[in-house]
Amino acid sequence: MEAGFAKVCITPPTGTTMYGFAGRDRDHGCEKVHDNLFVRALYLSHQGEEMLILGFDLLFFSRSDADRYKGAVGRKLDLAPKRILLNTSHTHCGPVLGTTWSFADYDKGPDRLYADEVEKATVRAGCEARDNARDVTLWAGATRSSVPMSRRKGDEQGNIQFAPNPKGAVCDLLPFCLIKDTTGKPVCLLFSVSCHPSTIGGFEISADFPGPAMDMLDRELGATCSLFLQGCGGDAKASIIGQGDKWRGGTWDEVAQAGHTLAKEVLRGIGTGLARIEPKIRCGLVDMEWPLKPAMDRAGFEALGADAKTDEVRRLWAKRQLERLERGQKLATSVSITLHGVALGKGLRLIGLEGEAVAELGLFMLDFYKGKGTTFPLGYTDGAQLYLPTSAMLDEGGYEAVSAHEYGHPASLAKGVEAIILDGLKRLEAQGVR
Repeated sequence: MEAGFAKVCITPPTGTTMYGFAGRDRDHGCEKVHDNLFVRALYLSHQGEEMLILGFDLLFFSRSDADRYKGAVGRKLDLAPKRILLNTSHTHCGPVLGTTWSFADYDKGPDRLYADEVEKATVRAGCEARDNARDVTLWAGATRSSVPMSRRKGDEQGNIQFAPNPKGAVCDLLPFCLIKDTTGKPVCLLFSVSCHPSTIGGFEISADFPGPAMDMLDRELGATCSLFLQGCGGDAKASIIGQGDKWRGGTWDEVAQAGHTLAKEVLRGIGTGLARIEPKIRCGLVDMEWPLKPAMDRAGFEALGADAKTDEVRRLWAKRQLERLERGQKLATSVSITLHGVALGKGLRLIGLEGEAVAELGLFMLDFYKGKGTTFPLGYTDGAQLYLPTSAMLDEGGYEAVSAHEYGHPASLAKGVEAIILDGLKRLEAQGVR
């Protein structure tokens, strides 16, 4: 197998609108840069099969962004979409890119010139990674991480609160893949944790805790090589800010501490749990239709849009649905969500959902591959359509279950998501991702 790695800066200019906290994002743009943002690329080739893995220090993409950047780099490298896996870290201290969420779909969209720069950086990273490719060996393993903590906590009335829950479900698996050249020097270190990088707010650009984690790993390994991939962290936050009954805003020291904790866990895993992987590249991409609940009628949207007591995002959303109806369009009854699978070798695979997947969906995918090596369960892959909760959560409520309107969809998801994912995983197997 051959592999190459590249890292290209994508830090936005001061004043760029930020993305991740709705109230903050509409006030004013970023004031300064705390730490730079990057796109990192891993190119892999084996026996005529090629692929590219791209990790971005960004909140998320809309599908149109993912299609754009895959198309741009795919033309240069002659790679089909299923051979290009995009993953965003989900930092909440980055710039707007795309129109997936909140005000970005209405009046605070991305800066066009910045989007152009990200495209150029993506192409450059992919091309540099390919040009740097050399003979490598593949090693993988997994451990557990203490970084994620559930943010779903039931109260005495059975309502789900947005609060720290040390006993709640998390996907605490920490998979890693170390790729080394023939001299033993690291070419790339892939690693993943399932946790929101929303440790800190404010108006400074930052990669949040994945940034210091990658910086520490690069120092310890003696090479610029680390590449973080966001897992199924839709309902988890960093445990360091979760003491007590409420989440608190973290400090920069705590951001660094969370990142260093993660890096140390990776290093311990590498030191004790690496297994050599026989390389074999296989890529699969399936499109799944996730049904929505029935939408409200026209009168319901009219009432919401005119109600000054309703929050502004919901009012804008209601008016958008009315606009569609007035144009003679039918409101969607399902959401198209992709499932992207990549096998790098026997017993090593990355499985990514196009959405903010919650921890239990990550555990569901891990169970599908139980006893079959190392699996990276990923969310935020090739875009993010909306939160992807479990069927049980749709009954329980809570933010993850009721926020579909923030992503522009006319209604929340219907139950049955597990069966849809299971079918998608079986379809990936049929495409060779086993």
